[in-house]
Amino acid sequence: MPLIDGPDCRLNVEVRGEGAPVTIFAHGITSCIAEIEPYAAATPGTRVMMDLRGHGHSDRPPPEAGYGPDAMRRDIAWVADRFGATRAFGVSVSADILSAILADDPDRFERIVLFLPGALDERNEGAAHFPDFAADLEAMTLEDYATKALADPVYGLLFAKRPTWRALVRQRILRMNRDGVPRALRAYRDAPPPVPEPERLRAVSGPALILAHEDDPVHDAAVARRLAAFLPNATLRVWDEPLAMLDDMPAFARLVAGFLGA
Repeated sequence: MPLIDGPDCRLNVEVRGEGAPVTIFAHGITSCIAEIEPYAAATPGTRVMMDLRGHGHSDRPPPEAGYGPDAMRRDIAWVADRFGATRAFGVSVSADILSAILADDPDRFERIVLFLPGALDERNEGAAHFPDFAADLEAMTLEDYATKALADPVYGLLFAKRPTWRALVRQRILRMNRDGVPRALRAYRDAPPPVPEPERLRAVSGPALILAHEDDPVHDAAVARRLAAFLPNATLRVWDEPLAMLDDMPAFARLVAGFLGA
């Protein structure tokens, strides 16, 4: 499908399946459709996957157009409205954005999956290194940055227990947009909390599935637990180790599908 006109730039949108329900899938900062497609693979109905501005194959508007969560919220809302999405799946910053949408419009989605939410009514202090990350992406080739990143001790435990993630992380880095991603990283670090009044989430009646894991410095499981406490019809699942839920990707896709397709 060709790029579609978005609120500030052209956005890459890929549609799979047909019929109801219509579910929008949105990724996190540095990511793209290629990385969320496996999560969506088993979901019935129409799956609308999108690249946020400056990510994947979407255009890179000038910095003044905005690259923070507020700007990306315009992208998500635009695509959701255009395709008539009634259900939603968001990872990381997109999970935060979907929470913000529900706080303002509690009935916007019938069902929602929030995967690795990073912030609620406080800024994400785990993103303090994002400006340094952005500077490295601008100063280095993606190949050189991948070599540096894979040697970081922060990945040591993950790679020791799950060796296949070394190649996956490298692939993800090599897919990054070196223009748009640094802008998004800096904008996220400076952004205000996504839901400054989380009590407003108590008006959300639709079911929510919140998925998190322990020991993630950027996506603190405490955020997921607080979200579950505010959302009246929430189901929370927290895995003991980072990315353990993806050890069996088909099973994870079925978990998502079973919830969104209900």
